[in-house]
Amino acid sequence: MSKMIFVTNRGVPFVGRFENVEYHFHTNQEVELSEDAAKHIFGYGVDNKEPYFVRLGWMKMNTDLDRAKERMQEIMFSNEPAKKVHLSAPVVERVAAPMPQPKAKGKSAAKVHAH
Repeated sequence: MSKMIFVTNRGVPFVGRFENVEYHFHTNQEVELSEDAAKHIFGYGVDNKEPYFVRLGWMKMNTDLDRAKERMQEIMFSNEPAKKVHLSAPVVERVAAPMPQPKAKGKSAAKVHAH
């Protein structure tokens, strides 16, 4: 079993595929996938990335290589999930707004509530 890799895309959203599974890489969202999937999709751990650029659709001709390299620089890899930042805002309980009280017929509201 391969270890898990956490991938964050800092660029344009795209989809990668591995073993009939689609991985959607939305901007600034972390995706957890196996190291095998990361290698297949991105060439994770491989020096020559050109075949992976072609598979991703980032490179059709050699003239696209520089742009494909720029896109790959927008992909962040980590062995651990990113730390989630929780704002320390107070918890506010949501309460329904008060319902207006029905008015008594022929009497003003002040007289209805007076005791």
